Amino acid sequence: MPAPELADLADPQPSSDPQPAASPVLADSDCPLDMALSAGPQAMISVAISAPCRGGQRVVLRHGGLAVAEELTAEGTLSLDFPALSDRGEVSVLFADAEVLRDNVTVPDAAAVHRFAVQWMADDSFQLHAFENGADYGEPGNVSAEAPVSPDGGFMVALGNPTLDLPMMAQVYTWPADTSVSAEVVIEAAVTEMTCGRELLGETVEARGGAVQVTDLTLAMPDCDAVGDILVLKNPGQDVTLAAAN
Repeated sequence: MPAPELADLADPQPSSDPQPAASPVLADSDCPLDMALSAGPQAMISVAISAPCRGGQRVVLRHGGLAVAEELTAEGTLSLDFPALSDRGEVSVLFADAEVLRDNVTVPDAAAVHRFAVQWMADDSFQLHAFENGADYGEPGNVSAEAPVSPDGGFMVALGNPTLDLPMMAQVYTWPADTSVSAEVVIEAAVTEMTCGRELLGETVEARGGAVQVTDLTLAMPDCDAVGDILVLKNPGQDVTLAAAN
């Protein structure tokens, strides 16, 4: 099933010879592989990858149950900010030849935020919306990939490169873990020519108080005469099979 493949693809079993977590992995002396992590504001992990002999390659990044695919630049570099799901920010990077980089960085303020994510692969596609303090669609408290920042401190991050072969995508919503902001989270799936009449598979990932829960998401899409409709799943967070449009 695609859901287990996310974890299997992004986090292969370590070799019998343990490697120091914080040390660069070298493919050979002329083509070093290196990853640097640093803790940033709002419990984000800044990731910088250098692989000068692997320009343009697809790589899979994994952290805390999230797994997304990105592309190195022509020079073999990649820089991005990854939402931390725990205070021990462990990140792994998988290359096409199964070479793996692993490192971790302490993220002290990870427990001060609540995060909810949806992730998917290939042609399966989901959209995450959050409604803060009773906001409706299009209002300032409606947080989405199109309106990623709210006035009350919530924000959305989109991860993954949709142009890759076998894209692995995610959207992650963050809001304060205290009671200053109430938020309703919904998952949407548009009925399109690519998604109609079949089953979509994904996962949700929730981080709260240092605990991370990964949940399978199964969505039976209506027939193709419903193209243009949108299915809406409210208050996700348990094993979910959704087969009706709202």
